[in-house]
Amino acid sequence: MLSILIPTYNYPISNLLKSLDKVTIGFDYEILCCEDGSKLYIDENKTVCHSTKNTTYLYSKENKGRITSRKFLAEKAKYDWLLFLDADVAITNDNFINDYYSKYFTGEYDAIYGGCSYDLNRPDDSQVLRWKYGKTYEEVEAKTRNKSPYKFIVSANFLIKKETFFNLISKINGDGYGYDLLLGALMKSDNTKVFHVDNPVIHKGLDKNSVFIDKVEKAVETNYKLFNDNKINSTENSLLETFKTIKKIGLIRPISSIYKLSRSRILKQLMSNNPNMKILQFYKLGYLCHLSANTK
Repeated sequence: MLSILIPTYNYPISNLLKSLDKVTIGFDYEILCCEDGSKLYIDENKTVCHSTKNTTYLYSKENKGRITSRKFLAEKAKYDWLLFLDADVAITNDNFINDYYSKYFTGEYDAIYGGCSYDLNRPDDSQVLRWKYGKTYEEVEAKTRNKSPYKFIVSANFLIKKETFFNLISKINGDGYGYDLLLGALMKSDNTKVFHVDNPVIHKGLDKNSVFIDKVEKAVETNYKLFNDNKINSTENSLLETFKTIKKIGLIRPISSIYKLSRSRILKQLMSNNPNMKILQFYKLGYLCHLSANTK
């Protein structure tokens, strides 16, 4: 009835699988884990997969990316509902799976997003940027997410019909950071029935500040490419909607110039022990304008 799919890249999944092994699941299910070209934790992950019931361990020698890895797992899945979980999340609710099933596992919706939360305690300064971003923009109650259902597409924890997943994924030609935006836009244009619920996982795998900045830039580059190639016609993404307004009123180059002049100071602030989320949002917008201003 349910295929639980966990794409993995250089991250230990022992705690996640042990949690899944303990949760109450009152129906047929399988767990598929795929190492996406990992170099670390391979033996550990393989061992815990083999010791966890209903679990299959898959391995790809080549790192193919998150979207390709999810597609591969979906192709191997034998059930019609797919639950995607990121490898670096934790489950604290013993009824996590049954809460999906008993409350929302119906034909009424095509995709159900459970949400994501973060530890209450502040992490080390070297990871505080990712933690603060998550607490500010990703840790959002379902009643708020349902007001803009295609805006809060966080792929760490979501349930989706296999048919719906393949219909969406067939329209995505690319991989990397930033494609959740395209997924949300495709869902909106296809009138996919999306519902958000309060059934969160805890995101544990916090990036170092410098790594997160690099991922933010890659995501902005992806978003700009998708926009420039007319792949995104309708979106609820605040950054892209602001960019479209700025473009319309002719402020791309002025903001690009401000970004270029202030970039080093902004990065210094974001790498500090008290990063400002509004400054991070300007950094993303400024970089988007900079890409636009320097594209022929």
